[in-house]
Order: sequence, then structure tokens, then C-alpha cells
Amino acid sequence: MPILQFLPSIRESETVTCRRCKTRQYPKDGNCVRCHCSLGVEYLFFQVGTLLDPHPETYSKQLAHSIGVLLRSLRKRRGFRQSQLASMPPGIDRSYLSKTECGLALLPLGRLLPLARSLGLTAVILRFEVPKPRTVPKSSCRG
Repeated sequence: MPILQFLPSIRESETVTCRRCKTRQYPKDGNCVRCHCSLGVEYLFFQVGTLLDPHPETYSKQLAHSIGVLLRSLRKRRGFRQSQLASMPPGIDRSYLSKTECGLALLPLGRLLPLARSLGLTAVILRFEVPKPRTVPKSSCRG
């Protein structure tokens, strides 16, 4: 099961401006360095590698479970009940939302994105690692 981590920042060079005192800063703990109020920005770390399974029949179940865990975690952090979230703009039935959170149903992307927006997500940041070039062993045969 993937581990969810909520982070105040994703990189050292990122700057955020405090809405209250307008101080531009590098977020360390999610609070302003001058007025100590919350910067109102946090990031969710969700490792993709834990979702990949070489068996396609279990991939869909694992993905549904991982997305369900993510949705439940975000909903609870925002303090919503399932019925409140279900009545928001995407208009999802509460029982279907419950099945999704339990990993029994997989929401299509067209329904998942408005739901994520209702939970306060404003962007999805994808990080790609550059693959290392393969080194070809030198042949011991001389031609």
C-alpha cells in the first residue's frame, strides 16, 4: 500500500508569498517566518512505483485501492463527511463515493478531477527521473 505524506514544500528553491503579511519566503514548516500564520499550501507525496504490478489483473484493484486511500485521506484532512463531498459539484452518489474510498470502484478521470478540486487540490505535479544510460559490457572477443 502506498504511503501518503503531506509536505510543506517540495523543493528548496520554491518560494511562497504569505497572504497575510505578503512576505515572500521559502516554506520550511508550512508557516510564515514573519507572522507565523499558515501559508495555506501543502503538497501530497504519493509514490507511483508502489502502484506498479507486473500482473495486469491485480493492477486495476491496486490502483482503485490506492486512489480510495488518497481520497479518504484528503476528505478527512478537509473535515468533510462523505455526504457533504458527494453533494459538491461533481454530484457523485454517496454510496459510490464510499465504494471508491474502499477501493471497490475506480472513478473515471472525468469524475475524479472535479472531486479532487472540491477537496482543494489545485495542481498535480509530476516528477520524472532521467533513466541512466545502459552500459554495454565490452566483448572479450577480438575480431
